[in-house]
Amino acid sequence: MLYLGLDVHGKWTTVRGFDPATGEIVRIDRMSNEREAIRENLGGLDGPLQGVMEAGTNSWAMYREFLPFFERLVVADPAKLWDRKTDRGAKTDRRDALAMAEKLYRGEIHPIYIPDERTQDLRVLVRGKIRASRWVTRLTNEIGSLLKSWGYVGERSLLCKAGKAILDEAETPSRSARVLQLWREMLEKAQEIESELQAAIEEEAAEDADCEILQSIPSVGAFTALLVRAEIGDVRRFAKAESLASYAGLSPRTFQSGDCCYYGRLGHWGNRWLRYGLGLLAQRVARGRKDNSLHRLYWRVCLRSHRNSAKIAVARKAAEIVYHLLRNGELWEDSVREERAAVRV
Repeated sequence: MLYLGLDVHGKWTTVRGFDPATGEIVRIDRMSNEREAIRENLGGLDGPLQGVMEAGTNSWAMYREFLPFFERLVVADPAKLWDRKTDRGAKTDRRDALAMAEKLYRGEIHPIYIPDERTQDLRVLVRGKIRASRWVTRLTNEIGSLLKSWGYVGERSLLCKAGKAILDEAETPSRSARVLQLWREMLEKAQEIESELQAAIEEEAAEDADCEILQSIPSVGAFTALLVRAEIGDVRRFAKAESLASYAGLSPRTFQSGDCCYYGRLGHWGNRWLRYGLGLLAQRVARGRKDNSLHRLYWRVCLRSHRNSAKIAVARKAAEIVYHLLRNGELWEDSVREERAAVRV
């Protein structure tokens, strides 16, 4: 059996590996990422093959290209593969590929989740919508900043009809007027993109069974539902609800020694897109007036802590609810949940 490490780049891949039984060494330098080159190089190796590669921009696409040639192929998180602070040796593609193969042979690789093509496609859609919305906000701020630099005091949003009327009537020097016109054209295009992506999201959410379950939760619409569904992927990969909350970056840091255990602030790990979606849900719960368990949790935490802490508590609770609903294929029923809690009491 050959253990191979694949150091994947945009145009080529460096392969290093070995057979622990025979001592055979495999060396492939700068193998092109074209399908024919992959078939020519990997197809000629005596299997079975086991391989490991790092997660990166093109890792999912290359994983699907490499997979037919391997008995087992895993993708690893670079942050858990290397410790660049303590490793003072030379850093080359060949060394990295061989080191990955050795770690795979010793069982030191912790594989990460590989999304299927549909999940990856949905992630691109919802993340594109988030980026488009951020561009709308950024361009609106640029326009507002330009107007303020010439003494305009804005009391209305520049995205409403009254705000657009202010832009039409604004008088600025020729160069500033041209820049303002270009910003407005970019803003209109960004709004068109945002609307198109939102329509696609609503279409996808209407046909997805998991999104139907998620939209039964109060304050969850098509966008939040599809975002959470896409970022989670297969919920069965999480052993318990706490694991999903940790994946979303909603678990506090833990400092434990002996009988002492201290919980600190949230760390910077986790899926930032999923955390963003659950944060949107918490924001809507905080602004809403509908009485439900999440809304009561928000105000209960507010009474003893800051509102931001209450929103984090709601987001974490929502992650646990999402886990159980998707795992069991159930819709949100707050009344049934309260009846069960009363029986337990």
